[in-house]
Amino acid sequence: MASTALLSVTGLTKRYGGVTAVDEVSFDLPAGRVLGLVGPNGAGKTTLVDCIVGTQTPDSGTVHVDGRALPDGPAARARAGLARTFQHPQLALELTPVQNIVPGIVGRSIGSYGASLRALLRGLAGTPRTVLDRAAAVAAEYGVTTDRVPTGSLGLGSQRLVEIARAMAAEPRVLLLDEPFAGSDTEGIAAISHAVHQVREAGHSVVLVDHNVDLIAELADSVVLLADGAVAFTGSPQDCMRSTEMQSVYFGTTEEAR
Repeated sequence: MASTALLSVTGLTKRYGGVTAVDEVSFDLPAGRVLGLVGPNGAGKTTLVDCIVGTQTPDSGTVHVDGRALPDGPAARARAGLARTFQHPQLALELTPVQNIVPGIVGRSIGSYGASLRALLRGLAGTPRTVLDRAAAVAAEYGVTTDRVPTGSLGLGSQRLVEIARAMAAEPRVLLLDEPFAGSDTEGIAAISHAVHQVREAGHSVVLVDHNVDLIAELADSVVLLADGAVAFTGSPQDCMRSTEMQSVYFGTTEEAR
C-alpha cells in the first residue's frame, strides 16, 4: 500500500564528534495535520528541524515529500515545499512587517531568507508593486499589521507572526515552526495558535516544536517525544501526556513511582 504521508522522515541521525544529537529519528506526517515535536532542552529538536529543512546535513537518513526523496540544501528543500520559522526571529527590524514578508515570495529563487533579506535591503525601492501587494494580502490573512511601522516596534509574538506569514507566502506544503510561542504574551499565543489552525485547515502540514506541552496537546494531531536525540514516544497528544515516557523525560518520575 502506498504511503499516505506528505512528509516522511526516516532514520535521521546527526553527530558532532562523539555526541549524537539526533539518533535514528523517524516519523510520518499526513497532509493537513499538525505534529507536535516535544522534549527537554538538548533533546535535539532544533537540530532535527535543521536536518529536515537542509540547513544541516545529517550523517544518515532521508526526508521525503509526497514519496520523493529531497535533495540536500535549504534552497532545494524550500523549492520542494518546506518552509520554517526560527527560535529567534530572523527579521529586518527596521523594515515594515509587509516588507519582511516579501522574502517569502521571492526567497525560493534566491536561496534563503537571509540572502533574500539582504537582496531586499539592497533593492527595496525596485520591488514590484505586485509583490508588495501580495505580501500585504498575506499579512492581512494571518493577522499581521499592514501599517508602515518598523517590525522592531512590534512585540515578540507579533514578530513571530510575521515570520509565519513570511513562511506561508512561499506556499509551502509543510511548515516547520521552531518554538513559535516562546516569549509571547497571551495575545501573541492566541494569534499564533489561530495561524496554526489556518495553515492546517488550508491543507498544509505543520511540524510544531515547543516546550509548552499544554499548547502542543491542544493543537497537535500527533506527538513525537524526543529524549537525548532519540524518539521516546510517538502517538496521540492524550496518550503522550499520560505516558510513562513523558513522566520520565519531563519530570524524572513515572506514574508507578508516585
